[in-house]
Amino acid sequence: MNWLEWVTGAAGFLLTVMVLSYLIGDNVFFRLAASIFIGVTAGYLAVLLIRHILWPFLIQPLIYEPWQTKLWLGIPLLLIFLLLISQFPRMIKLGRIPLAYLAGLSGGIAIIGAVFGTLLPQSMAVINVFDAWAWTESSSPLWREMLEGAVMLVGVIGILSYFYFGRKRNLQKEKQAEQRPAIFEAFSQVGQVFIGITLGSVFASLFSSALLALIDRIAFIGKFIMNLFRGF
Repeated sequence: MNWLEWVTGAAGFLLTVMVLSYLIGDNVFFRLAASIFIGVTAGYLAVLLIRHILWPFLIQPLIYEPWQTKLWLGIPLLLIFLLLISQFPRMIKLGRIPLAYLAGLSGGIAIIGAVFGTLLPQSMAVINVFDAWAWTESSSPLWREMLEGAVMLVGVIGILSYFYFGRKRNLQKEKQAEQRPAIFEAFSQVGQVFIGITLGSVFASLFSSALLALIDRIAFIGKFIMNLFRGF
């Protein structure tokens, strides 16, 4: 190993030990490692922002593009200026304009992404399960295709029923308590099972990812110690 590999390996070893020291309680070494991680991440994101967004889409057009394009850049420049001067206490209200624009734009993009990226594909997946032509083309047995479709349909109806909050009054009770229709209440119980299975699988995947990361760090520590003793 050359000197650069020794330096990077030692830095990684020390940071790994500092992070793992949180297992014995909160301490100054863990806080130092967390601060280093946050600082490096912030610096890396700042470099990416400048290199891939500000430079190609703002600075370069201001330098090389014709004046017609530069006029359109006045809008983002104005929003940036309002956001910067909002750091002063007397100008804080001006910062609401770019923040409102950013929140509205982010919300619109999130809604479009959820509809066209999640809702519609999942709806089409449920519909395609009951396509009889696909059943004949599939290599799986017919009963298996029908069973998968039935389970998927029951799961979708159950989950939608679980999030159904419509209620009707029960006039037979003295306090006129409100309750959901019985059919939605029954399907909601089924939906809880599917939601529990989904959340359990998500938690298991997150736990397995964290466990693999921990194993990788422990293996890195062991490998570094072995290389250290071999160097001596």
